[in-house]
Amino acid sequence: MPGSQVATAARDDQPQEGAAAALAPPRWRTLTRAAPSLVLIVAVCLAPLWGVLQPDWSVLAVVFAYVADGAADGLLAWRRARLAQGDAGQVGGDRVLVREFVRTYFTVVIAMALVVYMVFSGRLFRPGGVAPDHPRAAFASWQFWAVVAAFFAVRAFVYWWDFVRGDEAVFLPPAAVVGEPLRRLFVLQFGVVILGFVIYWPLDSSRAGLVALVLLTALANLVLAVLERLRAARIRAAVAAGITMEDTRPKPAKSQPRAGRKRSRRR
Repeated sequence: MPGSQVATAARDDQPQEGAAAALAPPRWRTLTRAAPSLVLIVAVCLAPLWGVLQPDWSVLAVVFAYVADGAADGLLAWRRARLAQGDAGQVGGDRVLVREFVRTYFTVVIAMALVVYMVFSGRLFRPGGVAPDHPRAAFASWQFWAVVAAFFAVRAFVYWWDFVRGDEAVFLPPAAVVGEPLRRLFVLQFGVVILGFVIYWPLDSSRAGLVALVLLTALANLVLAVLERLRAARIRAAVAAGITMEDTRPKPAKSQPRAGRKRSRRR
């Protein structure tokens, strides 16, 4: 299964949402239950703001920290997908999907980390022909690695709070599990890299631009996490109502006979 099929499966990971929308609990109840994980996600995504304002982190340090967050998200998504038991009739296909998800996701993350390092360290691009001053200085400080460790810790807490404690492995299919980090990878992570390049090159590593980058990333993470919690609640409601993945897949249309007169057989 090529990477394009992984993305297609991620887009079609919740076919029963429409049928279960009326059965899902109120949104406020779902978000109240998920409040601890949502608060921690916002808090840890705002952590690089301290590095921007105090030790004066470079664009490389800020963007690389968010790439590390993406790696932590992918590792725990792989763990969730392996434990997911929803749509048990597609076991063979789910194994292939999870394997291809790991290949696709981490190939993109590794390539992104290399591009981020080469671009924002001044090896490929130098604003105004001058390399940035000490772009890797943050990597030598314990504060930077404390922020990276906090990203991993928060992702682990979200995994435990929502997936383990919430028994999501019972009803979530692997396609729904891998869809969440893929959306964050291709929407959020690429957006961070592109916005980081704008700040690095035209804005000459502006501190105000880095502050805006951190705030927008925290907001985007919150929006994606809220949507994912609501989506999981709809899938749970569908399973509780007995709506299966097979029930909601589109059925092939029956072929209709051609209109026209029937030809009489020649005697």
